[in-house]
Amino acid sequence: MHHRPQPWTWNPPLALRFGFLVFAGVSVVTGLFAGTVKLGYLLDSPAASLAEDHGPLMAFGFVGGAIGIERAVAVRTRWAWLGPLAHALGVVTTLSGLPRLVPGVFFALSFLVLGATYLEVHRRQASFAVLTQAAGVIGGVAAALVWALGAPFAYAMPFAVVFAVATIIGERLELARISFGGVAAETTVTALTLALTASSLLFGFSAQLGFAVMGVLLVLVAVATVRVDVARHLVRSRGLPQFSAVCMLLGYLWLIVGGVIWVAFGFTETGFAFDAGVHAVFLGFVISMILAHAPIILTSVIRYTLPYHPVMYVAVALLHAGLALRLLADARSHTTLWQAGGLINVTAVIVFLLVSVSLTVRHARRRAARKTEKVPA
Repeated sequence: MHHRPQPWTWNPPLALRFGFLVFAGVSVVTGLFAGTVKLGYLLDSPAASLAEDHGPLMAFGFVGGAIGIERAVAVRTRWAWLGPLAHALGVVTTLSGLPRLVPGVFFALSFLVLGATYLEVHRRQASFAVLTQAAGVIGGVAAALVWALGAPFAYAMPFAVVFAVATIIGERLELARISFGGVAAETTVTALTLALTASSLLFGFSAQLGFAVMGVLLVLVAVATVRVDVARHLVRSRGLPQFSAVCMLLGYLWLIVGGVIWVAFGFTETGFAFDAGVHAVFLGFVISMILAHAPIILTSVIRYTLPYHPVMYVAVALLHAGLALRLLADARSHTTLWQAGGLINVTAVIVFLLVSVSLTVRHARRRAARKTEKVPA
């Protein structure tokens, strides 16, 4: 008996997946160059005009874009791709220099579509993981709109943190099957993430109070999740599982550090304390988690395997060493060390991108060569 496919399923062509992924790639590259300008380098380059867009390009263009594409692939519906389309338009209009209201609205729309995909997944199979990720959409939409309406990105940043943290924690619940810790553990992690989302709304009314409460909850979310995450056991394994576990455990550590900084120094728009707090979360936690899950996400999106290789640890070492130096410089208000740490961070991400592309292409070529050898003459 042949079963007819469900009417909502759709498997998009590889060209479409790859095409949208390019916009996330462009965002991270231009965002890194913009960050380099903010560090005091490349001041006479074309990237200088993008300096103020560093935050939006990394948070909305890169992180938001990559997550949106991965979810569109997973949900397998045509309308879900309106999210990556809106994201692509947001990237293009940002780089084109249009008033931020235009890209901000496009990014907000991409987050709204992402939220709709979570609702669709929850309708098919309800879970704490989906609920946790859906909560992050509130932060994504709020961040995009705050930035679109003209506020400095510093005021959008806490909402962007909610999006990134809730999404990643939700994916840990989903991918790593944290349920081995029991329903109580999943309930606790989900409740803390929802509380983090609620506290971001408090930030909108009282920046200092909301920021401090968010800092406490960032610590609690990290501690509650790492206690039941399989990464604690996989770190003693080998190969890719160990690599991913190392990245994840370091990520949780930096999330705790970031939360402590938020509580200790409060909210500021600029300065060394702001730099330490935002990058402990976005570089230390978010980028670490992206490195940990990159082989899984890339394979699911473009159907090409990113195989594990020990050389991946080079980027990990650079990322965390650079971030440690950066935070030390922030603590001592030492500009030269701060610039050096930031430049090492930029180098780390570029190295990982180059390594990922190289390993993926090499694996694809070897696989094609093996297939050719098996074809009879």
